[in-house]
Parts: sequence; C-alpha cells; structure tokens
Amino acid sequence: MSISLPRYTRREIPLLGRRQRMWAIVATGLRREFKRPAAIIVTVIGAALTTITSIALVVLPFFLLPGQALDLSFFAVPAMNGFILLFVALMAAVIGSGLIADDLHSMAFTLYLSRPLSHADYLLAKAGVLAPLVSMITIVPLVITPLVTALLGFFSWTIALQAMALSVVVGLLLTLFYTSVTLFLSSLTRRKGIAAAGVFAVNFGLTIPAALLAGALNDPRLLYFSPWDDYLSVVRTAFGASGNLIDWYWGLAVLLVATFLAASVTYVRIKAVEVVSG
Repeated sequence: MSISLPRYTRREIPLLGRRQRMWAIVATGLRREFKRPAAIIVTVIGAALTTITSIALVVLPFFLLPGQALDLSFFAVPAMNGFILLFVALMAAVIGSGLIADDLHSMAFTLYLSRPLSHADYLLAKAGVLAPLVSMITIVPLVITPLVTALLGFFSWTIALQAMALSVVVGLLLTLFYTSVTLFLSSLTRRKGIAAAGVFAVNFGLTIPAALLAGALNDPRLLYFSPWDDYLSVVRTAFGASGNLIDWYWGLAVLLVATFLAASVTYVRIKAVEVVSG
C-alpha cells in the first residue's frame, strides 16, 4: 500500500472585462447617490422647479401678451432659466465634488485602477455617474417644455420637435462643461468640501463679477469670462432670439476649450497618481 500526498489545484478566477468594470462603477455610483437624501432632494426639486418654471415661461406670454408670433424663439427663454444655473451648481457641489476626491481620500482609487481598468476608463465611468444626473436639470426640462406646450396646442409639432432637438444640443453642451469642470475640481483635492466651493466659484464667482464689470465698464467682452453668459449666447443664436451682447461662436469656443482643458488636466492629474498593480 502506497501513501501519496494529495494534489491541490488552484482555480483561476476570471477577471471582469473593461466594459463590465466601467458599468459597475457607474451603477454603484448612481445607486449610492440615489440613497443619499441630499442628492435626492437636489435632483428632484431641481428637475421639478426647472420644468415647471420653464413651461410657465413659455405659456404665460400667451395670456399676458396675446397675439405674439408663435416661433422657435419662445423656447430660448426656458433654456436661459436661472434655475438651471442654480441647481446645476448645487448638483455638481453635492454629487460631483466627491466623485474623485472621496476615492483619493479613502485610497479606493488604487483598487479601481487594478487591471484591466485604465485611468481613462475610470474618468469615463465617473463622468457616467455625474452627467446623467446633471442632464436632469440641463436637458430633461428643456425637452419636456416643448412637448407639453405642443400637447396643449400652443405650438405646432414642427416647432416643438425643432425646439426639442435644439434643447438636447444646448443642454448637452452645458452638461459636458459642468461634468468636465466638476471632475477636474474633484481631482485637485482629497476634501470634497473644497471641490464644492470651487464649483460655486466657477458658477457665481465668474458670472456675477463678469456681469457687474461688463455693465460698469461698458465692455461686453468681459462676459466671455462667464461660462453662463457664453452658454446664453449660444442659446439665443440656436433658437433665433435677440439680445446677444457677445459673439456666439466665441462663447461656444470658450465652453468647448474649457471642457477639453478641464478633461485633459484631470487625466494628467489622475495619471500622476502612483498605483501598484499586479
């Protein structure tokens, strides 16, 4: 009778693919935000108020100023709704400021970047968490407004569909800008409170002084320093409304360049973080 030692074999656990890991980050991030009372309140109240006021801004002129032409320019007003600026700032501060800062603080960032997830995959996944929530303010109300007004018979479906398409375009522009800038600010610090303060600085710290100085110095070119005014110039041109003080193409260029630079610097910043992988 022979005695032999048992043989053990180790089964290799297959790693999830790149796409599955990215979707896992997005799904986990969205589930976490939908469990946070602050995020729920900002999202629900922001989307509701923006939608209600946008519809009112289009419908009320029919009763207060009857006889106006029913053209596409009506829908520039809801796209310039001040609630968009307010609640996008709140949403970016409450939700977006901690997306990267929290990972850097807890060192979970090193776990995310275990293979086969790259730095670009990580940033795209984080953008996939923030962008859909921001679009609840920047896109959804603007699309609902022409839909509701067409269903109520105030506008023809031809004008309403054009307004919906343009609303998606201008809303996507604002969504990309705030997503990119917020992630950039979140990547600069391990404390999300500092990143949140930076979000408000970009929104109101540039918009309000630019408007005051432009009026005091009678120089509209100062409005180019305000992302909100750059966005308004694009909106007015897209919907055929008047009142632009600055050229829309320069306003568009400022937003696109700022979005690209913020995304690029964020990538460089994240790439510089040392991660040990097996």
